[in-house]
Amino acid sequence: MPTLRIGCLGWGSLLWDPRTLPTAGPFRSDGPGLPIEFSRVALDGRVTLVIDPAAKETPTYWAPLSVATAALAIEGLGVREKISRDRWPAWIGLHSASNPGVASGDVDERVRARIAEWLGGQSLDAVVWTALPTRGPEGAARRPVVEELLSHLDSLEGEARLRAEEYIRRAPKRLRTPHRMRFEEDLGWICTDAGNQD
Repeated sequence: MPTLRIGCLGWGSLLWDPRTLPTAGPFRSDGPGLPIEFSRVALDGRVTLVIDPAAKETPTYWAPLSVATAALAIEGLGVREKISRDRWPAWIGLHSASNPGVASGDVDERVRARIAEWLGGQSLDAVVWTALPTRGPEGAARRPVVEELLSHLDSLEGEARLRAEEYIRRAPKRLRTPHRMRFEEDLGWICTDAGNQD
């Protein structure tokens, strides 16, 4: 089986905390423009960035991976994101340049088309990304409105609040989403300079 050149898209904590993700270099700032927003409440209370078809398009990043197959790329990202293996087909996106039929991830077709268009201009054979769905504070798979996210964040205490604040502050400066601007205005969680991606 030939060795593939595979990249991984990122827009959130992968950029500053890749951990076990098998990258072959740093994240680069010329990823595809995608609809990204703080639209998922994580199990630990953080409000995280995900692909949100209702959001405005924003810049993303990508990094080359040191894996030879799409299966290993999916595994590497799934392990880093702590996604259970049975959810990888839905929650880990894959697009192959040479074989568009080889794809996974529950993602809006317009988003997949945008990723495919970007991939066509890269020296990559395939790309993977995290395809977690939007989720409200109560755990339902739906798009939360900013007022309930603000209420949720303001209710957090201790370590949970610190983690949530760190995530929002460390998100890339270029991701000036409507929700982020409200978080800054209402909570004062302004983007930090230290270790931030421009």
